[in-house]
Amino acid sequence: MSASYELLNELAERSLRGEREIRSIAPFYTDYPELDVHDGYAGQKLRLQKMEAEGHKRVGAKLGGTSLAKSRQIQTDLSAGTWTPRKAPTCGILMDYMQIEGEELVLDELIHPKLEAELAFVLGKELYGPFVTAPDVMMATAYVVPAFEIIDSRFHNFKMGGKADAIIDNISAARFKLGNVFREPLEVDMIGMGVRTSFNGQITGHSAAGAVMGHPARAVASLAKTLYEEMGLGLPAGSIILTGAICASHVLTRGDEVVSDFEGMGSLRLRVV
Repeated sequence: MSASYELLNELAERSLRGEREIRSIAPFYTDYPELDVHDGYAGQKLRLQKMEAEGHKRVGAKLGGTSLAKSRQIQTDLSAGTWTPRKAPTCGILMDYMQIEGEELVLDELIHPKLEAELAFVLGKELYGPFVTAPDVMMATAYVVPAFEIIDSRFHNFKMGGKADAIIDNISAARFKLGNVFREPLEVDMIGMGVRTSFNGQITGHSAAGAVMGHPARAVASLAKTLYEEMGLGLPAGSIILTGAICASHVLTRGDEVVSDFEGMGSLRLRVV
């Protein structure tokens, strides 16, 4: 880590202010190109502390860039240099105010949201430490459930200057919605399960759950390692974990009707109002 506490605290506040005020901000990379991934997580932890100080509670975590389709899309959202894969996907924090109840998303509460269909894990036991494996994740998971994640970068035109920008900005975490069909993890084909998303009746994405790192439990194991090593955090029992976009994200506009079909797990619906 190279950046000072004062700088990272200021950048975390800028990101959070953009979220609160529903307005986009300039990327940090322009003025601070030296920021690295470790700076990013230090800034994200400060952002988390600010959200908690406002009275919000941490309810889980999310992953970014876990599928090839999403990783390629991330490259177009980085305005600085060329994207290169990391050994681990990036992660952010889910807060209580982000969860959608019902089937409507209020567009005016966000800046320029996009939607992703994902598989969510809900833990029955804590995961903590750098040596969590995919089998550990499967044993610790109470159930899996279809999910929508609505991402909303606080940066102008959804363009991040560099990886540290995205991490300080909490990997664009904004809203999420869980489905109503719950399955024990061993009951679900997490490699071959097909997922198809349509906007206003037109299919926009179709892939399989295994697009997420070959098996979504691997993504959760990576998340546990990153949270421990970068932020000293674990995943308590009850945590909701969004494992990452199965297909590329899609821009949301008012009036959209979105449906995702998860093979063997029913459908998930959302209206944009």
